Amino acid sequence: MAVTPKKTLTWKQKKWYAVIAPNFLNNIQAAEVTAYEDDKLINRIIDIPLKELTKDMGHIYTTIRLRVTDIEGKKANTKFIGHSVAREYMRTLVRRRRDVVDAVFDAVSKDGVEFRIKTTAVSEFRCSEAQKKAIRKAITMELAKRANAQNFGDFVREVIFGHSAQDLQKILHTITPVRKVEVWKTELKELFDTEEKLDVPQSEEPQYERRPRRQETQQPAQEEPAQQQEETPQAQETEERAEAQAAPA
Repeated sequence: MAVTPKKTLTWKQKKWYAVIAPNFLNNIQAAEVTAYEDDKLINRIIDIPLKELTKDMGHIYTTIRLRVTDIEGKKANTKFIGHSVAREYMRTLVRRRRDVVDAVFDAVSKDGVEFRIKTTAVSEFRCSEAQKKAIRKAITMELAKRANAQNFGDFVREVIFGHSAQDLQKILHTITPVRKVEVWKTELKELFDTEEKLDVPQSEEPQYERRPRRQETQQPAQEEPAQQQEETPQAQETEERAEAQAAPA
């Protein structure tokens, strides 16, 4: 009998790589991933709980997003592209007789990095529309000013560790009592080389020739030909009798 060769398992062909956090997170090992080749790992996005880096249970609801940029041996170097706070935690902040004020805006750091910031402020009591506008304006101006004065890494470090939210809460208390402020999401604006060179052709709509409109011609109504009934001899006799009866005696 022919002996069938043993098949090598595909997972055994993969290699293990250590995911290294960016510089502002002290270049610590954040996780381990597998891949067949180094090229397969480039630009891969990895979501890591902040608790895994800080070993602090207070950061269990915060997740940081990293993108692999290059490979050095068995190390995968990454860059920070965003963070987010779990929606389950954000729902716990909402209660009756409170207002939620959201603010979404773009900012630029001192080193020229463009990114988007999403914040949420929860008031202690109901607030008016004028107070909501003042809260959004104060959040936008304060965070934009901080971003312009700091490098991207320093700004993100203050955000994910909650220092920016604490300072914002003190500022917003001058407008209305605020229970909680969260900078719950940041997103880095990325532009890849393929996106710069991509030239999308505009779709040309087919032009159809417009046909001349049909002119409705009014045709004269055709008169129906009069039906000439042939008078039979019996009909003539009945007419003569009727005339004779109608004549005066």
